[in-house]
Amino acid sequence: KWAKQAAGSCVRLCRRSRAVFSRILLLFSLTDTLEEEEMAAGGQGQLYTILLVNSGRLAFPEYTVNRSTRLFEDRDDLIRYETAMRALQEVIAAMQTGSWEDAHVLYATAKATWQEMKDSCDLSHQEQLPVFLRCFTVGWTYTRILSRGVEILQRLRRYEDAVEELRILLSQSVYCVDSRGRWWDRLALNLQQHLKKHEQAICAIRDGLNDPLVRTGHKLSLHQRASRMKESASLKKYRLLLRDLPTVHVQDVTHVTIRGQLFPHEGGMGKSVFLRAANEDEGSTEGRGTMVMCSVEELALEHYRTLGFDQGIHGEGSTFSTLFGLLMWDIIFIDGVPDVFRNPYQTCPLDLHTDCFYGNRRETIEARAEMLREASAETLQELLADVWNAQEGRVCVLINWERFFSLQQAQSLVACLGGHFLSGVVLRMAKDYRHCRGGLPDLVVWSTSNKKYKLVEVKGPNDRLSQKQQIWLDELHKLGADVEVCHVTAIGGRGARRE
Repeated sequence: KWAKQAAGSCVRLCRRSRAVFSRILLLFSLTDTLEEEEMAAGGQGQLYTILLVNSGRLAFPEYTVNRSTRLFEDRDDLIRYETAMRALQEVIAAMQTGSWEDAHVLYATAKATWQEMKDSCDLSHQEQLPVFLRCFTVGWTYTRILSRGVEILQRLRRYEDAVEELRILLSQSVYCVDSRGRWWDRLALNLQQHLKKHEQAICAIRDGLNDPLVRTGHKLSLHQRASRMKESASLKKYRLLLRDLPTVHVQDVTHVTIRGQLFPHEGGMGKSVFLRAANEDEGSTEGRGTMVMCSVEELALEHYRTLGFDQGIHGEGSTFSTLFGLLMWDIIFIDGVPDVFRNPYQTCPLDLHTDCFYGNRRETIEARAEMLREASAETLQELLADVWNAQEGRVCVLINWERFFSLQQAQSLVACLGGHFLSGVVLRMAKDYRHCRGGLPDLVVWSTSNKKYKLVEVKGPNDRLSQKQQIWLDELHKLGADVEVCHVTAIGGRGARRE
């Protein structure tokens, strides 16, 4: 009642009129990630963004909008896409609330609609689009629903149906190609663990390892599944089949163990909380001997500080993606690549998360990597300063402007890392940013006095390295970086010693 009084007289827009404006906003802001909340809000997030830009509170990078390809054949095509997006939104909403039976009904309905569409419509237009535009099509959206359907079927313990759906998804390579690694991994797991069809699981592993669209972490995951099967006493008769599989080699790196005092908090859920002695600036009011609560990464940072690394950042992938964005800014927002910028409110080109990013800019990327490889510390610092001073504050998906507390801190880091190392990291990220943005080490620590640095993956009690982390550690080591895994054990726990 109070809200109604405060709001005064209100008007509700007629649904049909509202739908038209909602559709216009959808068409205009296609390049957004089309988050489910945004769909539900009928484009209000996009309107708010425009308001922030017009009032000078938000600035996007400068680039040339170039729409040369027509995404939708006609009005009906757009409406079909909008309908598909709403169906996806409904499936996700049901999954988030744990309504698995409802989610299954929605998925089954969407699957039938998609089948009918494939039988009655000519979809050749959307199949010919470059992959970075194909994700804004009906086919891609319904394929996302089918992929969600696998999870729904697994939750309902319908593993046979889940396997059948995965086989259908993998039988095409037009839509959601970036999900193929996850699908092969899931197919192998369902066949091996739930259905005990070991021979079929091995075939799935082989096909997955031979699929050129399967990358990094998923490839290693399939290889490790095969290795575990090879070592299993109950699967001896399949060893010959397993021996002929392609292999993936990843070198291990240095491991160290430090001790930490665990904070005895309730519940045992979530990340471990440790206690450490307060620094002079933290514990000055309480006197000496004050203890502060900290995360496992903060405990490790303090440990490396005692070893002479006076600078340290817990930034995981964002430390490296920020450096990538700063060192490659002009190439990321380069003119001349059609369709990657389709409206003035983009935080990155549309092809960034696809193989097209490197393909569309190969020569300039290679030239920049070569320039970085030969660059002196001073040149690297100048390059960073030029971009930082010209672009600071502009929203770019790659850059967290607060990752470094100043330009000088970022400059001191690049001087330590060196051009040869940065060139290798930049090239790897440019070739496959989607699959390389995860798995980078938690900490970067460096010494401003002797220009030494370490890249550290921190693991708390009972925490293990993921496949992507293993691959990145191997890759960084090959590039000449000093990398290590720092295991933190609780005092009183087994193996609590410095190794």
